[in-house]
Amino acid sequence: MTDAQHTETADRRQQIMHAALEVFSTKGFQKATNKDIAEAAGGISPGLIYHYFKDKQDLFFSILEERTPIMSLVTHPERLMELPPREGLALIGRSYLVALGSPANIAVFRILLSEAIRFPQVSEMLYKTAIVRVFGLVTGYMAHQIEQGHMRPVDPMIATRSFIGMFIAHVLVREVFQQPEARAVTDEQIVQTVVDLFLNGVEP
Repeated sequence: MTDAQHTETADRRQQIMHAALEVFSTKGFQKATNKDIAEAAGGISPGLIYHYFKDKQDLFFSILEERTPIMSLVTHPERLMELPPREGLALIGRSYLVALGSPANIAVFRILLSEAIRFPQVSEMLYKTAIVRVFGLVTGYMAHQIEQGHMRPVDPMIATRSFIGMFIAHVLVREVFQQPEARAVTDEQIVQTVVDLFLNGVEP
């Protein structure tokens, strides 16, 4: 494949992913069709999407990988593993919050959260494409840091749920419930406070 063909392929993938994000943010994942995405991509053939993506789930995961730093960490965990706990956990927290840093990503998050409750197949898709991978990354990081003696021995899976759960609470009140106080807090304030609480607790 020539450089021009590589560029054309990359451009076409970006065009389809951008269109899919737009459709997902308005129709939701469950109701979005290849025809909808093809029309949003400038009227391309719906069948052309299969040339670049195996199915709608593969397309969704490609969007996650492209637009969310946390999924980039999942794909390239070596960047994270050797960081000490305070730095590594801060990187995980920032990556998670940045995933919701654009209006389009927030819109998709809200719709998918609603659909995951109503449609078991959407819930399963989210679990397989995102949640299990992110939790696996963080659990592996926790286990590695415990093994290295940088964290005290705890169940790494419970520690992972506890750590990520603090960020989920902030995202829900800020992006779903639109709480003014939560929206006034910066991502960096959230990251530093959550990491400090997780590592040091609240006792004086």
